[in-house]
Amino acid sequence: MSSDKNECSLEDVCDLLDKLALTQLHLMEDKMRCELGIESSINNGSIHLAKSRYIMGQSSVSKERLPTESSPEFTASITCNTVEEDYVKQVKVIETQGGINPIHWFGVLVPQNLHKAKGIFQNAINFVIECVNINIQLLENLDNYNILLKHKNNLLKDVKEELK
Repeated sequence: MSSDKNECSLEDVCDLLDKLALTQLHLMEDKMRCELGIESSINNGSIHLAKSRYIMGQSSVSKERLPTESSPEFTASITCNTVEEDYVKQVKVIETQGGINPIHWFGVLVPQNLHKAKGIFQNAINFVIECVNINIQLLENLDNYNILLKHKNNLLKDVKEELK
């Protein structure tokens, strides 16, 4: 009688392991899609930066215009916080008020390409956050899979001992 109970629970554990493996594959696919989105956004943003540099001149859009350690301090326009919703840990983007506009580092009248680059790089941040959240889910899923695998091995041991 107990072997039927173990077989049933063993079957349930195997079904759960299969579902977790499929979920893991879907999450990996989603992560790869996000990584491709990050790559595409960075490439497109870089092209628009290059166009802005061509229009404004080499010295107008360069690393010399970026803030250094001796520059006055400023607050980031976007920050990230880790929150837990429905027992799921996630990273959320929080836009702060009063942050400095990085486009002003390059002047007041800047080409439209620089504004496009800013928007594209901000979109890349969303892809990065989505990728991080998927990675968190992948790790949690892997932990659950390993726990179930240990449980399955224990059940198999019990079944083998009952057969002896």
